[in-house]
Amino acid sequence: MRYTRLLFITLPVVLQPPMVVAQTSSLGVRSRHAIHKNPRALSTRENPLLERNVVYESYAWTSKKPAPPKTYKPGDLITIIVRQQRLYEVDADLQSRKRWEMTSDLVAFANLIKGGLGAAAFRRGKPNIEYEYESRLRNIGDTSREDRLTTRMAAKIIDVKPNGMLVLEGRASLMHDEEISKITVTGTCRKEDITADNTVLSTQIADLGIAVENKGAMRTTITRGWITRFLDWLQPI
Repeated sequence: MRYTRLLFITLPVVLQPPMVVAQTSSLGVRSRHAIHKNPRALSTRENPLLERNVVYESYAWTSKKPAPPKTYKPGDLITIIVRQQRLYEVDADLQSRKRWEMTSDLVAFANLIKGGLGAAAFRRGKPNIEYEYESRLRNIGDTSREDRLTTRMAAKIIDVKPNGMLVLEGRASLMHDEEISKITVTGTCRKEDITADNTVLSTQIADLGIAVENKGAMRTTITRGWITRFLDWLQPI
């Protein structure tokens, strides 16, 4: 038997690592690129945007989707925290002085004579008038008043504007030892100003109207009588 020897020449082969191409078709990558290229202006009440992971949000057990914004409709209740304080001070001082004199003499006067009118002769002197008037007036007024109102009351949404503004109206009635207080609060607020516990401050309400009506023995004690009010209105002096 003949044996044929085959000679194999092995040449060195340089193996190159395969090229790794990043996957750019992911929804998460696309959304991140969109956020970085076109950042959205945030208001002062919004948290900064974070990079989203669509896979984590879709399949992770610990992921939690953000709650949709709360919507409001007429008839819903919102708690208003009323914190109003007013300090009113007025000082007035009025001084008035009047002085005037009047002097007049009658030089001639009509006199009936035969055939018409003529000048009258004043045998006892010319009639005259002398008048002198002097008046002094000084009024001093001082008023100081401080009001504070702090309370919490539920208000009802009576209307929702096309731009999302909420029209509120709240009424409350308190009775304590024959004293009755009726409070009415009206105004308009934004839904963004309503906190998570469904409250809004009175300082964040536009066109705020607060009416407080008191009835009882204390109100009667500090109320002026009708004669005093009539004299103040008439001001004879």
